[in-house]
Amino acid sequence: MNKKRRAASVLLAVILLLSMSSCSSSGVEYYTDENGTQYLVVRDSDGNLVINENDMLQVYVLNENGKKQKSDSGEYITEYIEFNGQVVEGRYVETKEMTFTLPFNFEEVKTVPGFFSYESAGGEIYIDYYSDNAYSIDNAISGTELSCENLLESFGSEVFSYEKYTQIISGIECTAFKHECISSEYYKNAYFFYIPYDSGYYSITCNVDTDYANKVDFEKFINSVVFK
Repeated sequence: MNKKRRAASVLLAVILLLSMSSCSSSGVEYYTDENGTQYLVVRDSDGNLVINENDMLQVYVLNENGKKQKSDSGEYITEYIEFNGQVVEGRYVETKEMTFTLPFNFEEVKTVPGFFSYESAGGEIYIDYYSDNAYSIDNAISGTELSCENLLESFGSEVFSYEKYTQIISGIECTAFKHECISSEYYKNAYFFYIPYDSGYYSITCNVDTDYANKVDFEKFINSVVFK
């Protein structure tokens, strides 16, 4: 084998190794509670968080050096802890059902699961799940469309506009709305996404002050959502 071919083979092997390493990554490692305490999360054979029927998160028991402890039988010791339903590391968020990456400068509000804020820009992201029996997705879509029409009538087309469209999120076809307003009474750009899931649907609402509309990429955010 000549030197060029050998070098190419080595490079290919390195790329393959890095690729395999990347694919085996299972997202965040630690859950941090309201008090700043970190817990090393347990993952199942599919790389998912382990959450029991009481919605408690399984974590490893660590010693004073932050290392996993083993029982007398040689197995790692674990326990279940209460958590707010989401594990966040930087901008990456994982829940029982999904993963996604927050837009830059957005942070979780630990006391309100599913709510993320970019305070100085008036930025907000709300993620809620509704049983279709409680309030149907059709009613939610109709309500949002009616609200947009009312805003259009109130402010006029010179300062307010909206569109309704179809968006594919993690392979699921959903209904989306986008509206823009430059009125001083309601200086907001907003997105609304309604995603059928299981026996109900997810409602994801994103908004930001109009001055920051071009600095916050909500489309990139919604395309980062992956359902498990």
